[in-house]
Amino acid sequence: MADKFQQKQARVNAAVALQEGDRVPFAPKFGYGAYVQASGISMYEGLMDLRNMKDGVTHFLSNYDIDLYWNPAAYPIKVLEALDSVAINWPGPSGCLSRSSGYQINDITYLQMDEYDEFLRDPSKFFMTKVYPRRHKRLAGLAKVSFQDVVEFGHYASFGIFTDPEVKEALVALMEAGRKANEWVAAQGELIQLAEELQTPPGCTLGQNAPYDMLADNLRGYINVPMDIFEVPDKVLAAIDFFTEIAVKSVHGLKENGVKYVFMPLHGGTDIMMSNETYEKFYWPSLYRVIEEIIACGMVPYVFCEGPYNTRLEIMKQVPKGKCIFMFEEVDIAKAKKILGDTACICGNLPTADLIYGKKEDIIEKTKRMLDACAPGGGFIMDSSIVIDEYKEENFDAWYETTLKYGSYK
Repeated sequence: MADKFQQKQARVNAAVALQEGDRVPFAPKFGYGAYVQASGISMYEGLMDLRNMKDGVTHFLSNYDIDLYWNPAAYPIKVLEALDSVAINWPGPSGCLSRSSGYQINDITYLQMDEYDEFLRDPSKFFMTKVYPRRHKRLAGLAKVSFQDVVEFGHYASFGIFTDPEVKEALVALMEAGRKANEWVAAQGELIQLAEELQTPPGCTLGQNAPYDMLADNLRGYINVPMDIFEVPDKVLAAIDFFTEIAVKSVHGLKENGVKYVFMPLHGGTDIMMSNETYEKFYWPSLYRVIEEIIACGMVPYVFCEGPYNTRLEIMKQVPKGKCIFMFEEVDIAKAKKILGDTACICGNLPTADLIYGKKEDIIEKTKRMLDACAPGGGFIMDSSIVIDEYKEENFDAWYETTLKYGSYK
């Protein structure tokens, strides 16, 4: 059985190295919704405890020859509850959504434009006393704490702030959230162990965002940052530089945790979000710096280009050859293969909607066209366009069987 695990690893390794293995790897991006559906449970039940998805994981990895296991990318409801978060809506009685729903991310501004200077002077203090209280109701008390006072010599009386009821509630909430987060991580570990027992190598179990997206995701929002680029471009670049260093440190943490593939979902760099000129100044340099660090640490950047990315393909040729995977949502995959095929492994991109609403015959034809365009010479992984959170089994079977039948290099 160990040979099957190693065979899958070798198959994906060959694709990354731009070589032909025994066949095209089949590595669909399963989301929590797909595992929930296959487990026969509600979204709420699955997201309250990831271990409830074990039946779904077992279903896919036992019945299909899948080459990489995707951990369910989800937010821990019990942590969100402990913090009383406003950043995300979640399924269940405490989260505003029905038990059958997924998540809703709220695009909230946690950093006002006139606060850039304050943030850049002391980012850690700003996160602790401004961002966290704004993002999580139970952390409101942190806004009262001056962390400089409590460490300055002779200011021992300032420790009294920690007896303030709101500050005490914030500290209790942090400890509670920490316990729940550890439980969540342990459950993820159990699913990874299950996948390995089912002879499937872990794929993207952890990830790292692009520095531009870290600014937009965590502080300013995707409407504000493009305006900031025109109003305060130097401050935007300074903030991106800060997040670049944070990302580089995070990459080393991923290495220490034994990660092989680093998932990088690109949110704000699409063709419709900014021009190539803006992309090459504000988005690409910091992203490339993080990609370089991932490769230097012996890991593989698994870069998910969300949305249309057609005008960026020539820019992306700068990455080291045979070291990176580019996954595309709305790019002509044949065009991507033509431009990037001698540089990076291409991954994608059967429309996920086809797995839900499409016809079996159309899926077969689309799969064959992708294989015809992208399989020759290696450097291609069959995948969906976005995360699979819902599917029709006969459509999934048609996709899988067609990939194995026509994706052989023998």
